[in-house]
Amino acid sequence: MGDGSPICSDLSSLKKILLKALTKNQVLLLNEIENNSTKTITTLLNVLSESTRIPISTLKLNARSLKDLGLLNYSKPAELTATGRLVLKIIRC
Repeated sequence: MGDGSPICSDLSSLKKILLKALTKNQVLLLNEIENNSTKTITTLLNVLSESTRIPISTLKLNARSLKDLGLLNYSKPAELTATGRLVLKIIRC
């Protein structure tokens, strides 16, 4: 998961904070939105719910939280904001 770069090692404390602040479903959504940049939020949540067996209502609630935090846009297609991409990059370090 870590790439060993000096920047990532400097951000290890921030990564811990982000992982405590975000739920595993929110991190999953950030990853899925980044990897499926051509889907609408509705399509993405439906596919993800079917493949993971996470209730659609749970995914919608988590997507709404990420939107309220300014980490994702529900535009067509759904996309991460610049802040969302930064958060995901830090989490992936």
